[in-house]
Amino acid sequence: MDIMISFVICTALILIVSFLAAYAPMAFGTTDKQIHLMIAFSAGVFLGILFLILLPEALPESEGGGFGEMDVMYLVLAGFLIMFIVDFLFKQYKKSECDCKECLDHHSHEITSVSAFIGLSIHAFFDGLAVAAGFLVGETVGFMMLVAICVHKAVEVFSLSSTFLLAGNKKRSSIYLIVFCLITPVAAVISYFILGKVENDITGLAFAFSAGVFMFVTMLHMIPEAFHRKSINMRSLALLITGLLIIVCVAMLMGAHSH
Repeated sequence: MDIMISFVICTALILIVSFLAAYAPMAFGTTDKQIHLMIAFSAGVFLGILFLILLPEALPESEGGGFGEMDVMYLVLAGFLIMFIVDFLFKQYKKSECDCKECLDHHSHEITSVSAFIGLSIHAFFDGLAVAAGFLVGETVGFMMLVAICVHKAVEVFSLSSTFLLAGNKKRSSIYLIVFCLITPVAAVISYFILGKVENDITGLAFAFSAGVFMFVTMLHMIPEAFHRKSINMRSLALLITGLLIIVCVAMLMGAHSH
């Protein structure tokens, strides 16, 4: 099969997998307990992405671009601090409708979903670049990248969709999810045609910044959200570990082909 045709089919497959994963929580996760259990699963996924995909990728990619370990650490810190400041300002200037528990919960959920969207969008762009780079190296490497990215893309989009469920407003959530699902395929197509040395030089730094964003979202939003319903805490813990183990498997699958 012509490599261009294979590439087009693969980007279409990523888009289909993303849309199906985005639809699943909207279709099946309706009760408060179900949603919070999905958030616990998502927290495990985000934790795994942070420590097993973003940080391990950031260091060698940055070194390949001529940057050192401290440059990576500064970008991780910058990502964390910027999200902290955005979150702080969002809370200050976008007040909840009232001080009752329900309104404060909804306000917190809205901030969590937007923060997660920003962090995952950065990562999604470089997923597309990775697919393009894989196919430019060769069809076999491209298909290996496809399998790994389809698996972790499905989990990512499912997790993001779960966070938007908590925020309500399905119409706006659907728009966010459609945009997110399009990022990786569009980035893959663009990168396939214009891929050059410049993006390889900055990819590691972008991963580092994204890791800082993920660190903030995971530690200060996702995990606290997953464990503030005491009646389901044990199930939440089990699902968090399950989500983490899935990313462990994805990281092992990506292995030596991650670059």
